[in-house]
Amino acid sequence: MFKLIPRLKPNYSFSDWLAVFNIFQKNSIEKYEQEFAKKFENNHGVMFQHGRSGIFTLLRVWALKKDEVICPAYTCVVVPNAIVLSGNVPVFVDSSKDSFNMDLELLEQAITKNTRAIVATHIFGYPMDVLKIQELVEKAEKKYGHKIYVIQDAAHSYGAKWQGELITKYGDATIFGSNISKIINSIFGGMVITNSKENFEKLKQWREENTKKMGISKEIKRFIYFLSINIAFNSYIYGFVNWLERMGALNKFVKYYKEDKIYFPDNWDQYPSNIEARVGLSQLKKYDYIIENRIKNAKNWIKKLKNKDIEFKSDVDGSTYSHCVALVESRDEWLEKYRKKKTQLGILIEYSIPYMSAYKEYKKGEYPVSLEYSKKSINFPNWI
Repeated sequence: MFKLIPRLKPNYSFSDWLAVFNIFQKNSIEKYEQEFAKKFENNHGVMFQHGRSGIFTLLRVWALKKDEVICPAYTCVVVPNAIVLSGNVPVFVDSSKDSFNMDLELLEQAITKNTRAIVATHIFGYPMDVLKIQELVEKAEKKYGHKIYVIQDAAHSYGAKWQGELITKYGDATIFGSNISKIINSIFGGMVITNSKENFEKLKQWREENTKKMGISKEIKRFIYFLSINIAFNSYIYGFVNWLERMGALNKFVKYYKEDKIYFPDNWDQYPSNIEARVGLSQLKKYDYIIENRIKNAKNWIKKLKNKDIEFKSDVDGSTYSHCVALVESRDEWLEKYRKKKTQLGILIEYSIPYMSAYKEYKKGEYPVSLEYSKKSINFPNWI
């Protein structure tokens, strides 16, 4: 009765269970940081509790305060949350009509003498033109006479490439998220990677001085969460879980934002745990398989739905399809149609941030493309 294929699911296997119980492994966090950075061709990695924690920390160690930080209008709200909570001002850029990413012409117009950083989000696995961004930044730095930092937001874009090069090789740092909706999962967790030794040392020092070490209690809670996820995402159980979610009974666990509030979760400043790092290491070993599978399944969905009343954005060489996202006119009808087929479709980003009541004071003009995407986007499960 309740069988339902979930819209997303972490790739857990026997190797992850072994990692969970490998309590005698030493230096798990440091090993995970090193292996993660190496995988994405950077010199250094620093693990945080969330990707948003990494953005916040970067802005703090770069000593930005009351400065303008450019980010997309259509992205996960945790990005501008980190900007505001770090004491800075988000400047929103509308999406391109040809891509879910920021419009580069509008990005250039948004850069002013007050701009000190840009968060370049490569959304849903689609890479932005990092060379053009670098060109715009160098031009602005010369014009205004100060450094403009670039954060590559690869939370949705592990391994994405532009013209054959990893996007992580550009900018000052790259942030990743690794919760259950991401390409690889470390139960909870995020990562910042960088080629700058100075950035690396500042990040490590800030984490050491400003995050809370929770000890064995956190390890136990993370194990319980890992166990719960393995049970909840079983297709024969998930239908019931989804029913509870639709009834609002799980909002405490699944609702990650509030329309009228800019905030971080209570655990945002916790020191990452060893169990998270061990699972992350296990997942990292499977990364190539996971990404290959996601790309194949996304392209199968695109091929299957070709010529239907649906719009997929043009494929970009180097996309890694963290999610298989399209635009539809009647989103609720699509959701219900596939639910009857025992398959859950998802709505990953159902808002345009400048139109949220919490961000009213930061809204400058209109963001029509972003608003359209927030109302029409839908994602298909490409983890299977």
